[in-house]
Amino acid sequence: MRKIISLGIVLTIFIYLLPVGIQYINDNSKSSFMQDMLSVHASAEIKDDEMITVSVDGKAEQISLEDYITGVVAAEISPDFPVEAIKAQAVAARTYAVYKMRAGRSDTHPDADVCDDFHHCAAYTPLTEKAASWGDNSENYQNTILQAVNDTKGLIVTYENQPIIAVFSAASGDMTESAKDVWGSDIPYLVSVESKGGDACSKYKETITFTADEFRNIIQKAIPSADLTGKPETWFTNSERSSAGGIKTVKLGSVQVTGTDLRETLGLNSTNFTVSTSEDSISFHTIGYGHGVGLSQYGAKYLAEQGQTYDQILTHYYTGTQIKSLDEISE
Repeated sequence: MRKIISLGIVLTIFIYLLPVGIQYINDNSKSSFMQDMLSVHASAEIKDDEMITVSVDGKAEQISLEDYITGVVAAEISPDFPVEAIKAQAVAARTYAVYKMRAGRSDTHPDADVCDDFHHCAAYTPLTEKAASWGDNSENYQNTILQAVNDTKGLIVTYENQPIIAVFSAASGDMTESAKDVWGSDIPYLVSVESKGGDACSKYKETITFTADEFRNIIQKAIPSADLTGKPETWFTNSERSSAGGIKTVKLGSVQVTGTDLRETLGLNSTNFTVSTSEDSISFHTIGYGHGVGLSQYGAKYLAEQGQTYDQILTHYYTGTQIKSLDEISE
Protein backbone atom coordinates (compact mmCIF):
# COMPACT_ATOMS: atom_id res chain seq x y z
CA MET A 1 0.00 0.00 0.00
CA ARG A 2 1.35 3.40 -0.94
CA LYS A 3 0.62 6.58 0.90
CA ILE A 4 1.58 10.14 0.18
CA ILE A 5 2.01 11.93 3.46
CA SER A 6 2.41 15.63 4.02
CA LEU A 7 4.96 17.43 6.16
CA GLY A 8 4.61 16.87 9.86
CA ILE A 9 2.30 13.80 9.88
CA VAL A 10 3.42 11.20 12.39
CA LEU A 11 1.87 7.73 12.52
CA THR A 12 0.52 6.55 15.86
CA ILE A 13 2.28 3.45 17.17
CA PHE A 14 2.17 1.19 20.24
CA ILE A 15 5.40 2.33 21.85
CA TYR A 16 6.85 4.05 24.84
CA LEU A 17 8.76 7.32 24.66
CA LEU A 18 11.53 7.54 22.12
CA PRO A 19 13.51 10.68 21.21
CA VAL A 20 11.87 12.75 18.51
CA GLY A 21 14.05 14.39 15.87
CA ILE A 22 17.28 13.24 14.30
CA GLN A 23 20.33 13.46 16.51
CA TYR A 24 24.02 13.11 15.79
CA ILE A 25 25.59 9.82 16.84
CA ASN A 26 27.26 9.94 20.24
CA ASP A 27 28.59 6.60 21.43
CA ASN A 28 28.75 7.82 25.02
CA SER A 29 25.10 8.82 25.27
CA LYS A 30 21.83 6.94 25.68
CA SER A 31 18.36 7.97 24.62
CA SER A 32 16.40 9.97 27.17
CA PHE A 33 14.00 7.03 27.36
CA MET A 34 16.69 4.62 28.54
CA GLN A 35 18.26 7.19 30.85
CA ASP A 36 14.90 7.54 32.60
CA MET A 37 14.34 3.80 32.71
CA LEU A 38 17.75 2.91 34.09
CA SER A 39 17.46 5.40 36.96
CA VAL A 40 15.42 2.97 39.08
CA HIS A 41 16.33 2.86 42.74
CA ALA A 42 15.22 0.84 45.75
CA SER A 43 11.97 1.96 47.31
CA ALA A 44 9.26 0.81 49.67
CA GLU A 45 7.49 -2.42 48.80
CA ILE A 46 4.59 -2.29 46.36
CA LYS A 47 1.59 -4.58 46.79
CA ASP A 48 -1.14 -5.56 44.37
CA ASP A 49 -3.65 -3.40 46.26
CA GLU A 50 -1.38 -0.37 45.94
CA MET A 51 -2.76 2.91 44.62
CA ILE A 52 -0.97 4.42 41.64
CA THR A 53 -1.15 8.07 40.62
CA VAL A 54 -1.89 8.45 36.92
CA SER A 55 -1.81 11.64 34.90
CA VAL A 56 -4.99 11.38 32.81
CA ASP A 57 -5.40 14.18 30.28
CA GLY A 58 -2.86 16.13 32.32
CA LYS A 59 -4.69 15.73 35.64
CA ALA A 60 -3.36 13.48 38.40
CA GLU A 61 -5.75 10.78 39.58
CA GLN A 62 -5.28 8.03 42.16
CA ILE A 63 -6.33 4.61 40.87
CA SER A 64 -5.83 1.15 42.30
CA LEU A 65 -2.94 -0.62 40.59
CA GLU A 66 -5.15 -3.43 39.28
CA ASP A 67 -7.78 -1.01 37.91
CA TYR A 68 -4.99 0.89 36.17
CA ILE A 69 -3.67 -2.33 34.60
CA THR A 70 -7.19 -3.14 33.39
CA GLY A 71 -7.34 0.24 31.65
CA VAL A 72 -3.91 -0.22 30.08
CA VAL A 73 -4.80 -3.66 28.76
CA ALA A 74 -8.07 -2.31 27.36
CA ALA A 75 -6.20 0.46 25.55
CA GLU A 76 -3.12 -1.43 24.42
CA ILE A 77 -4.13 -4.83 23.03
CA SER A 78 -6.98 -6.15 20.92
CA PRO A 79 -9.60 -7.84 23.14
CA ASP A 80 -10.20 -10.55 20.54
CA PHE A 81 -6.67 -11.93 21.02
CA PRO A 82 -6.35 -15.27 22.85
CA VAL A 83 -6.70 -14.83 26.60
CA GLU A 84 -3.14 -16.09 27.25
CA ALA A 85 -1.77 -13.28 25.05
CA ILE A 86 -3.92 -10.77 26.94
CA LYS A 87 -2.66 -12.18 30.24
CA ALA A 88 0.91 -11.67 28.99
CA GLN A 89 0.04 -8.06 28.18
CA ALA A 90 -1.46 -7.60 31.65
CA VAL A 91 1.68 -8.86 33.38
CA ALA A 92 3.92 -6.73 31.13
CA ALA A 93 1.81 -3.64 31.84
CA ARG A 94 1.85 -4.30 35.60
CA THR A 95 5.60 -4.85 35.52
CA TYR A 96 6.22 -1.59 33.70
CA ALA A 97 3.96 0.31 36.12
CA VAL A 98 5.74 -1.16 39.16
CA TYR A 99 9.11 -0.33 37.62
CA LYS A 100 8.02 3.27 37.12
CA MET A 101 6.66 3.52 40.68
CA ARG A 102 9.96 2.28 42.09
CA ALA A 103 11.99 4.53 39.83
CA GLY A 104 10.34 7.72 41.04
CA ARG A 105 8.42 10.37 39.16
CA SER A 106 9.83 11.99 36.05
CA ASP A 107 9.97 15.63 35.09
CA THR A 108 7.38 14.91 32.41
CA HIS A 109 4.70 14.24 35.03
CA PRO A 110 6.14 15.17 38.46
CA ASP A 111 2.74 14.85 40.13
CA ALA A 112 2.11 11.29 38.93
CA ASP A 113 3.82 7.91 38.75
CA VAL A 114 2.72 7.32 35.16
CA CYS A 115 0.69 9.07 32.47
CA ASP A 116 -1.82 8.02 29.83
CA ASP A 117 0.40 9.12 26.93
CA PHE A 118 1.67 6.03 25.10
CA HIS A 119 4.65 8.03 23.87
CA HIS A 120 5.96 8.26 27.43
CA CYS A 121 4.32 5.56 29.55
CA ALA A 122 1.39 3.50 28.28
CA ALA A 123 -2.01 4.17 26.83
CA TYR A 124 -4.77 4.07 29.43
CA THR A 125 -8.56 4.13 29.03
CA PRO A 126 -11.01 3.05 31.76
CA LEU A 127 -12.52 -0.30 30.78
CA THR A 128 -16.12 0.90 30.71
CA GLU A 129 -15.16 3.85 28.54
CA LYS A 130 -13.23 1.67 26.11
CA ALA A 131 -16.06 -0.89 26.04
CA ALA A 132 -18.39 1.71 24.54
CA SER A 133 -16.53 1.28 21.24
CA TRP A 134 -16.87 -2.52 21.15
CA GLY A 135 -20.53 -2.71 20.19
CA ASP A 136 -22.20 -6.11 20.49
CA ASN A 137 -18.97 -7.69 21.72
CA SER A 138 -18.64 -5.31 24.65
CA GLU A 139 -19.65 -7.69 27.42
CA ASN A 140 -17.51 -10.58 26.17
CA TYR A 141 -14.48 -8.36 25.67
CA GLN A 142 -14.81 -6.80 29.11
CA ASN A 143 -15.05 -10.22 30.71
CA THR A 144 -11.97 -11.42 28.81
CA ILE A 145 -9.89 -8.47 29.96
CA LEU A 146 -11.09 -8.72 33.55
CA GLN A 147 -10.28 -12.42 33.53
CA ALA A 148 -6.78 -11.78 32.20
CA VAL A 149 -6.05 -9.15 34.83
CA ASN A 150 -7.61 -11.09 37.72
CA ASP A 151 -5.90 -14.35 36.79
CA THR A 152 -2.51 -12.62 36.91
CA LYS A 153 -3.20 -10.32 39.86
CA GLY A 154 -0.01 -9.15 41.52
CA LEU A 155 2.30 -10.97 39.10
CA ILE A 156 5.22 -9.23 37.41
CA VAL A 157 8.26 -10.15 35.30
CA THR A 158 11.52 -10.05 37.25
CA TYR A 159 15.23 -10.27 36.58
CA GLU A 160 17.45 -10.91 39.59
CA ASN A 161 14.36 -10.44 41.77
CA GLN A 162 13.66 -6.93 40.44
CA PRO A 163 10.91 -5.71 38.08
CA ILE A 164 12.11 -5.35 34.53
CA ILE A 165 11.64 -2.62 31.95
CA ALA A 166 8.80 -4.52 30.28
CA VAL A 167 8.62 -2.68 26.97
CA PHE A 168 6.49 -4.05 24.16
CA SER A 169 5.41 -3.22 20.64
CA ALA A 170 2.70 -4.30 18.25
CA ALA A 171 4.60 -6.52 15.82
CA SER A 172 8.28 -7.25 15.38
CA GLY A 173 9.84 -8.82 12.34
CA ASP A 174 11.02 -12.44 12.37
CA MET A 175 13.27 -11.48 15.29
CA THR A 176 12.76 -8.89 18.00
CA GLU A 177 15.30 -6.10 18.33
CA SER A 178 17.70 -5.81 21.25
CA ALA A 179 17.67 -2.77 23.51
CA LYS A 180 21.34 -2.26 22.69
CA ASP A 181 20.69 -1.97 18.96
CA VAL A 182 17.68 0.34 19.37
CA TRP A 183 18.54 2.49 22.39
CA GLY A 184 22.24 1.84 22.94
CA SER A 185 21.77 0.14 26.33
CA ASP A 186 22.86 -3.47 26.85
CA ILE A 187 20.03 -4.97 28.94
CA PRO A 188 20.36 -8.73 29.43
CA TYR A 189 16.65 -9.55 29.24
CA LEU A 190 15.95 -7.30 26.22
CA VAL A 191 17.87 -9.18 23.55
CA SER A 192 16.87 -10.37 20.09
CA VAL A 193 14.71 -13.53 20.03
CA GLU A 194 12.66 -15.33 17.41
CA SER A 195 9.19 -13.86 16.91
CA LYS A 196 6.63 -15.38 14.57
CA GLY A 197 3.15 -14.11 13.78
CA GLY A 198 3.91 -10.46 13.20
CA ASP A 199 2.69 -10.67 9.62
CA ALA A 200 -0.88 -11.03 10.95
CA CYS A 201 -0.73 -7.33 11.85
CA SER A 202 -2.37 -5.16 9.17
CA LYS A 203 0.54 -2.70 9.40
CA TYR A 204 3.28 -5.34 9.25
CA LYS A 205 4.36 -4.22 5.79
CA GLU A 206 3.76 -0.68 4.68
CA THR A 207 5.15 1.89 2.26
CA ILE A 208 5.31 5.60 2.92
CA THR A 209 6.25 7.92 0.08
CA PHE A 210 7.48 11.51 0.33
CA THR A 211 8.02 13.90 -2.52
CA ALA A 212 11.65 15.00 -2.66
CA ASP A 213 10.68 18.48 -1.47
CA GLU A 214 8.67 17.13 1.46
CA PHE A 215 11.58 14.98 2.56
CA ARG A 216 14.08 17.84 2.26
CA ASN A 217 11.87 20.12 4.34
CA ILE A 218 11.55 17.58 7.16
CA ILE A 219 15.24 16.73 7.28
CA GLN A 220 16.50 20.30 6.91
CA LYS A 221 14.47 21.28 9.97
CA ALA A 222 15.80 18.35 11.97
CA ILE A 223 19.42 18.41 10.78
CA PRO A 224 20.31 21.41 8.62
CA SER A 225 23.85 20.19 7.89
CA ALA A 226 22.60 17.15 5.94
CA ASP A 227 23.43 17.62 2.26
CA LEU A 228 20.33 16.71 0.28
CA THR A 229 21.42 18.19 -3.02
CA GLY A 230 21.42 15.92 -6.00
CA LYS A 231 19.08 13.03 -6.69
CA PRO A 232 17.27 11.15 -3.89
CA GLU A 233 19.17 7.96 -4.76
CA THR A 234 22.36 9.58 -3.42
CA TRP A 235 21.02 10.66 -0.02
CA PHE A 236 21.42 7.40 1.93
CA THR A 237 24.74 5.56 2.26
CA ASN A 238 26.63 3.23 4.63
CA SER A 239 23.73 1.73 6.52
CA GLU A 240 24.36 -0.67 9.42
CA ARG A 241 21.66 -3.18 10.36
CA SER A 242 21.03 -5.12 13.53
CA SER A 243 20.84 -8.91 13.48
CA ALA A 244 17.03 -8.53 13.52
CA GLY A 245 17.08 -6.35 10.41
CA GLY A 246 16.56 -2.87 11.85
CA ILE A 247 18.67 0.07 10.74
CA LYS A 248 21.09 0.93 13.55
CA THR A 249 22.83 3.80 11.80
CA VAL A 250 22.88 5.26 8.32
CA LYS A 251 24.50 8.23 6.64
CA LEU A 252 21.90 10.72 5.50
CA GLY A 253 23.34 13.50 3.40
CA SER A 254 26.80 12.55 4.77
CA VAL A 255 25.64 12.88 8.40
CA GLN A 256 25.37 9.70 10.46
CA VAL A 257 22.00 9.25 12.20
CA THR A 258 20.33 6.43 14.09
CA GLY A 259 17.54 4.35 12.64
CA THR A 260 15.43 5.00 15.76
CA ASP A 261 15.62 8.78 15.39
CA LEU A 262 14.98 8.57 11.68
CA ARG A 263 11.91 6.40 12.26
CA GLU A 264 10.48 8.91 14.73
CA THR A 265 11.25 11.93 12.59
CA LEU A 266 9.65 10.48 9.48
CA GLY A 267 6.82 8.60 11.19
CA LEU A 268 7.95 5.20 9.94
CA ASN A 269 6.37 2.05 11.36
CA SER A 270 9.76 0.54 12.25
CA THR A 271 13.50 0.83 11.77
CA ASN A 272 13.43 -2.28 9.57
CA PHE A 273 13.10 -0.45 6.28
CA THR A 274 14.44 -0.31 2.76
CA VAL A 275 14.46 2.75 0.53
CA SER A 276 13.50 3.17 -3.10
CA THR A 277 13.64 6.41 -5.07
CA SER A 278 12.55 8.08 -8.24
CA GLU A 279 13.59 11.40 -9.75
CA ASP A 280 11.31 13.35 -7.41
CA SER A 281 10.26 11.00 -4.60
CA ILE A 282 11.57 8.69 -1.91
CA SER A 283 9.73 5.68 -0.48
CA PHE A 284 10.31 3.74 2.75
CA HIS A 285 9.20 0.11 2.86
CA THR A 286 8.89 -1.07 6.46
CA ILE A 287 8.56 -4.46 8.14
CA GLY A 288 7.07 -4.58 11.63
CA TYR A 289 5.11 -2.09 13.69
CA GLY A 290 6.82 -0.36 16.60
CA HIS A 291 10.32 -0.37 18.08
CA GLY A 292 10.41 -4.18 18.13
CA VAL A 293 12.03 -4.57 21.56
CA GLY A 294 10.60 -6.94 24.17
CA LEU A 295 7.13 -8.44 23.91
CA SER A 296 5.56 -8.50 20.44
CA GLN A 297 1.78 -8.40 20.83
CA TYR A 298 1.18 -10.26 17.58
CA GLY A 299 3.97 -12.64 18.52
CA ALA A 300 2.18 -13.29 21.81
CA LYS A 301 -1.02 -13.93 19.85
CA TYR A 302 0.79 -16.47 17.67
CA LEU A 303 2.37 -18.28 20.62
CA ALA A 304 -0.96 -18.39 22.47
CA GLU A 305 -2.56 -19.92 19.38
CA GLN A 306 0.16 -22.59 19.48
CA GLY A 307 -0.86 -23.47 23.03
CA GLN A 308 1.70 -21.53 25.04
CA THR A 309 0.69 -19.97 28.35
CA TYR A 310 1.22 -16.35 29.34
CA ASP A 311 4.28 -17.13 31.48
CA GLN A 312 5.90 -19.10 28.64
CA ILE A 313 5.23 -16.18 26.30
CA LEU A 314 6.75 -13.66 28.69
CA THR A 315 9.88 -15.64 29.49
CA HIS A 316 10.40 -16.18 25.77
CA TYR A 317 10.38 -12.48 24.99
CA TYR A 318 12.16 -11.35 28.17
CA THR A 319 15.23 -13.57 28.27
CA GLY A 320 16.32 -15.09 31.58
CA THR A 321 13.40 -13.67 33.56
CA GLN A 322 11.02 -15.16 36.12
CA ILE A 323 7.38 -14.46 36.91
CA LYS A 324 6.97 -13.56 40.58
CA SER A 325 4.36 -12.01 42.83
CA LEU A 326 4.83 -8.56 44.29
CA ASP A 327 4.98 -10.15 47.72
CA GLU A 328 8.00 -12.24 46.67
CA ILE A 329 10.08 -9.28 45.48
CA SER A 330 9.19 -7.30 48.61
CA GLU A 331 10.56 -9.94 50.96
